[in-house]
Amino acid sequence: MKKRGYFFALTLMTLLMGSCASDSGRDSGEATDEATSGEVMDDATTGDATDDAASGKAITPGTPVTDVDGNTYQTVVIGKQEWMAENLKTTMYSNGEPIEYPGEDKAAWRDNTSGAYAWYDNDKGNKETYGGLYNWYAVTSPSGLCPEGWRMPDEEDWLYLTDFVGDEMGNKLKSRRQVGSPFGGEYDTMEHPRWETFSANYGLDEVGFSALPGGNRHASGSFVTKGANALFWSASEISAEAGFGWYIYHGYYGVDRGHGDKGAGFSVRCIRDDD
Repeated sequence: MKKRGYFFALTLMTLLMGSCASDSGRDSGEATDEATSGEVMDDATTGDATDDAASGKAITPGTPVTDVDGNTYQTVVIGKQEWMAENLKTTMYSNGEPIEYPGEDKAAWRDNTSGAYAWYDNDKGNKETYGGLYNWYAVTSPSGLCPEGWRMPDEEDWLYLTDFVGDEMGNKLKSRRQVGSPFGGEYDTMEHPRWETFSANYGLDEVGFSALPGGNRHASGSFVTKGANALFWSASEISAEAGFGWYIYHGYYGVDRGHGDKGAGFSVRCIRDDD
């Protein structure tokens, strides 16, 4: 078994506390947790790999997929997995039923236990840049959130991905669109979608995952950290109140696993179902 440390230095922890996933800090709702990688599977790729000029790495595009709402997503093959390379933005379950949209009604968002989604700041203009923010009830709805033939990733899927990518996996999974990106050109941008600047950590996008910081909606209904944090749900449950989330921060090089309040809205990346 390989072990991979997921930890914050104390000074960095202090920097990030203001943008963590919980209303009152990591100890209430969406606190971080130490994650260790599982056994590494044999590497395998499918399709035609292409050399990326900026990173110098081979990226293997997958087959684009269209959801029931008519949105088409680029995909990427990473090892034995095929992931969406964009955040989910459907407003309907895969069976065609609409997902509840509480909008500005914070009480309706807070009280929802059947599945709901939001656009950051209730602004539909964020749909095309960052996708939707879904609570855990939508993620695990029997109506299905991901397109046919795709599913929500679980803990094992995320562990495989981060172990496959290797050291400093957060930087390697981030999109290169960032304020002050050393890649320059189209990547050094103030326009969303993009990451906030951070001198020591910047997006490399070495495998084509292109993680974007869509922020999150607290269970209380408030929106925070667009441009700073990418918080993704997994389908794995911790308790009656919480599910596992996987977090990428603009000021940190790794990927953090934590528990998220089921009422919170996170981004979603679906994975192809090979079963």
